[in-house]
Amino acid sequence: MLWKRWWIIVAVTMIALLTAFAYLQIRTVTYQSQAVIRLSDVVSEGAVTGKVGGVAVDVGLEAAASSAVMDPAAEQTGDDPDTLRAAVSGQVDDSSALARVMITATGSTPSESQARAAALASSYSAYVDAQMASALTTLQQRQTEAIQTAQTLQQTVKDNPGDSIAATNLATALSKMTSINLAIESVNDAGAATAVVANPLPGESTVPSTVIVLLLALATGLIVGIAAALIRDQFDNRLRGEDEIEAIADTRSLGELNWDRGVSSMKPPLPVSRNERTDLSERLRTLRSTLQVFLPPREAVVVITSVEPGDGKSFVSANLAMAWARAGKSVILVGGDLRRPDLGRYFDDAADGEGLSDILQEHEVGEPLEPRAVDARLNTTRYRRLRLLPAGAEPPDPADLLAHPVLRDVVMHLRGLADIVIIDSPPAMGMADAALLALQSDGAVVISSIRRTDRVMLADAVAALRAAGAEVIGVVANRGRRKLPKTYSAYYVSARSTEPTTPRPETADVAPGTVEELRRLLNTSSETASPHNGTPDRASRNAEARAAVSGAERKSPSDAS
Repeated sequence: MLWKRWWIIVAVTMIALLTAFAYLQIRTVTYQSQAVIRLSDVVSEGAVTGKVGGVAVDVGLEAAASSAVMDPAAEQTGDDPDTLRAAVSGQVDDSSALARVMITATGSTPSESQARAAALASSYSAYVDAQMASALTTLQQRQTEAIQTAQTLQQTVKDNPGDSIAATNLATALSKMTSINLAIESVNDAGAATAVVANPLPGESTVPSTVIVLLLALATGLIVGIAAALIRDQFDNRLRGEDEIEAIADTRSLGELNWDRGVSSMKPPLPVSRNERTDLSERLRTLRSTLQVFLPPREAVVVITSVEPGDGKSFVSANLAMAWARAGKSVILVGGDLRRPDLGRYFDDAADGEGLSDILQEHEVGEPLEPRAVDARLNTTRYRRLRLLPAGAEPPDPADLLAHPVLRDVVMHLRGLADIVIIDSPPAMGMADAALLALQSDGAVVISSIRRTDRVMLADAVAALRAAGAEVIGVVANRGRRKLPKTYSAYYVSARSTEPTTPRPETADVAPGTVEELRRLLNTSSETASPHNGTPDRASRNAEARAAVSGAERKSPSDAS
């Protein structure tokens, strides 16, 4: 509904009005006046051909911009010739029998534009008259010469009747004399060379009035504002919230992670590792609890991927690993992004050195996997129960390397070394890496970004994983802006608020609400999976959930080690 977006319409309209007001303050108002000069038929022909009776003349529109015309006109108006030349323009209308020259002049006042048009029209008319007078004088001189030549040749023919050359020259001279006579007659019969048929009037404004500008701005603002509101609601294809995920991607939503500005100042950016309880850290723990329902209680492998780069997959991978480690689980975090590994931001030197790519390259020729090749690359971190397998050196063909069968052996070996293996994968769109890693796991989690991820791309990413045969556990909506009620703030205040909020590398805890969250999910699953409509998968999942509840009940903040 448009009324829900009234602020967009008002904002755009105000911007349009303010822009119009600023334009009115800085615009230069100019005025325009026009004079119309009619040319005689002889001058019209001369303007086209450049000749009158065989005599060269320059009476076209180009002559109006010459110094011979501009200088006298500028002297009349008191302008600089270049200034006047920039303020005037001309146009020829030859649609009628007699051509018309329309001279247009602009000025800062109505009288200035009128004076410039009148001065240029007068100067141009005088110039054309002078050109025609000069042409007539030349024709008359040629006429005199032609008469004298004809008389001389006539006497020669009379004295020598048999001289054929003299007779031919006489005929030519008589013809030339006749054409000159006709040209002189046409110039004399044409009358005045120019005539001003429309004197310039005081100039009219060339810019819209203030009222028109403001009305146009108001109308434009309303139209654009309404269009912007409609586009925002109807054509913006970005993800708006976690409640849209199931309809878009045909998979469950695993929760929404709110944007926390404080993360950017954390070194390392691991809010789960700190004593301070925040909305983001609690939501990450809730995500951990939710995933425990869909993963085996032991030797589980989960792949964390995303729709696009920058959605926060490495952030979620690192913090989930930290959350599981603090909950008493043995965790291995794998740098599965062989193209752009980013775990170094979170674990420093532990994410460097040889890793997954080196293991795969060593066994690329088909040699059986040696467990010590994996064990030797596992790095300990400053956090208890959390180890890391780096991505290693970037290979030339990451997708081909991950497609090698030895990857399955590596993952199987890692399963036996930890309760949970988390693989930080490249984005799922446009690359096969995520699907290849997900095939060796118990499921993939897709990270999306609210107000950034395209809905179509989200659906395509999930479909691509499923098309490859991978299990998609669900989608996490990152960078949410949803605020919890203020009454929840008491739950995010640590009982030891006087302690510094620094990472605790040697402790592990159970997130607040873990047991309750698991019980809720277990009850929901039990209600939908009755003996009449249950499936083996649901039964297995319920058993796993019960095991997770039992493990969580045995673990509490007071006895966490």
